[in-house]
Amino acid sequence: MNSLTRKLAAGVIAAATMLGIAGLGATTANAANASDGVIKISSSSAEFNGKTVTAYQMFTYDKEAVDNGTATNGGYALIDSWDAFFKAKATDFGLTDVTDDNVDQKAYDYVSGLNDTAVVTFAKTASDWAKTNDATLSGANLKYTATAAVDGAKYTATIENLPYGYYVVSPQGGSTDTTKKRGTDAILLNVKSNTAVEQELKSTYPTVEKTVDGDNHNSAQIGDTVNFKLASTVPDMAEYTKGYTFNFSDTLSKGLTLNLNAAGDAFEPVVKIGTTTLTKGTDYNTTYSVDQTTGKTTLTVEMIDFRNLHQNDAGKAITVEYSATLNENAVVGGTGNDNTAKVEYSNDPIEGGTGESQEDKTYTYDFNFGIDKVDAEDSNTKLADAQFELQDSTGTKIELVKVNDNTNTFRPKTAADTTAATDEDVKTDAAGALNFTGLKEGTYKVVETKAPQGYNKLTAPIEVVITAQYDAEGKLTEWGVHKSGDAYAKDNTTITVQNNKGLELPSTGGMGTALFTVFGVLIVALGAGWYVKSNRKSSKHAA
Repeated sequence: MNSLTRKLAAGVIAAATMLGIAGLGATTANAANASDGVIKISSSSAEFNGKTVTAYQMFTYDKEAVDNGTATNGGYALIDSWDAFFKAKATDFGLTDVTDDNVDQKAYDYVSGLNDTAVVTFAKTASDWAKTNDATLSGANLKYTATAAVDGAKYTATIENLPYGYYVVSPQGGSTDTTKKRGTDAILLNVKSNTAVEQELKSTYPTVEKTVDGDNHNSAQIGDTVNFKLASTVPDMAEYTKGYTFNFSDTLSKGLTLNLNAAGDAFEPVVKIGTTTLTKGTDYNTTYSVDQTTGKTTLTVEMIDFRNLHQNDAGKAITVEYSATLNENAVVGGTGNDNTAKVEYSNDPIEGGTGESQEDKTYTYDFNFGIDKVDAEDSNTKLADAQFELQDSTGTKIELVKVNDNTNTFRPKTAADTTAATDEDVKTDAAGALNFTGLKEGTYKVVETKAPQGYNKLTAPIEVVITAQYDAEGKLTEWGVHKSGDAYAKDNTTITVQNNKGLELPSTGGMGTALFTVFGVLIVALGAGWYVKSNRKSSKHAA
């Protein structure tokens, strides 16, 4: 048993690298084989959620005989359905003179003697054979499955009601592990009691990360170009001899217009593996369509002959870059304009099935603000016909277009708009209101170009700041508008602009001149009277 113990120790080490191996012994199966065993396969990756894990029993284990001390060769016995496997692989395993009578012993001798390196190859070989002979093993009640589900901070597939024995466990395909390749998806585990056998899945599944202008969110002005990037990893596809499906799928909201090639008739993104740019028509094809009901655009990048052309690139980054333009349908504030990406990939090398990655989203936002034009002395007096020019933070005029005839709201002009609003159009209405929409966060300048009649025109621009805050996922949590120098005001979207009435200076011919003339005549008259009186007094004295 000391030799077997050493082999068990070697198996424990192998289990730490995704492969559980333990000592096996040839014996005869009996009714004492309990059926309350449990296997738990877990992963911290969300991509494992919903994946199927299959366990195929290879050996039985007689716990009662082992506990009673009556078992031979550790209590293990090869199940008949696996005889064909060891006979077919006898040459590969270096087994000689294998017969129906000794295949059990030959199997035990071979498996129990595997070292850490050989056990990886054996696990994958056994897993591949089991998948190929799935119907046979299933018919013999040797196949058990479970689906991974949320389990605290992890995702776990729990396979219950297992007879005690030795199992080949195969998680649903999709590993991108490039160190030990897909061999890490083949797990060998001992179930020898009702204590759950737990194994952490080290291999990974294809994922996609979508960014917009390098982040999970951005803000843009209507007419701005928005740059998107999808990133994934080239999976190890060696096991998929029938080919490998790998496609990017992306959906743009109604507020974003996909930018096509110069001719305007094809979607031509930049697709790279590592730093190498791939060729459309050779390495990939693209499609896109616009849903006439929702206005959403769906685009795909479908890899061509992916396994044959790029198996040697396993583990490298694969990226897709393209752009869109924020259009007049963009949602203002709120939930923004969300965009969703995922990848479709092969997950069954035998039957050719496919799965989908978890979706990844980005959010593009735009904002608005309004002007409330009032009399400086009486804010209840609203001022109409005040003309304004909207400028960016550098003082460059933003060409505008009226949103519709029913609202006094203007948005930035786009390349699709033939004409812009005139300066005379951009003015406050009878309620003193003027609104701007489709703007990104940041600082703007509002310049009054013509004041309401009877009022003084503002001499300096008003700086307006749009401020927004987001959570870790890129979702908008709050935003507001305020004048530069004022405190941030959550949910405020209007700024008040005051005008002072013009004071008229006096002019000739007016009341001021008339009064001046009257006072002048009186002064002259008084002066004349005093002079006459003074002369009379002088005459009397002279006499």
